[in-house]
Amino acid sequence: MARKDDKIIELEQRLTFLEQKINKKLVSRLLFVELKSVNSVLDTLNNCFYEIDSDGDYIIDSEYRLEDVTDEWWESLSKGDLDIVNKIK
Repeated sequence: MARKDDKIIELEQRLTFLEQKINKKLVSRLLFVELKSVNSVLDTLNNCFYEIDSDGDYIIDSEYRLEDVTDEWWESLSKGDLDIVNKIK
């Protein structure tokens, strides 16, 4: 019986983890706009940017602002992404 209970607990923990991960992504989508052309997201609440990792999550330690970007960054922006960035200026 203990093994069955252990498996149920493991499944409940896994379910909780997955729910938290989904909720994080849903909240992120409300506050963040992806800028694919520069592999970043725009935090619309704080008007700052973050780089995106290989899993599609933003890297919290990579925060930067428009004042910090290079000419190359501007040139890499697609037309759609440029329109988004121009709305926050």
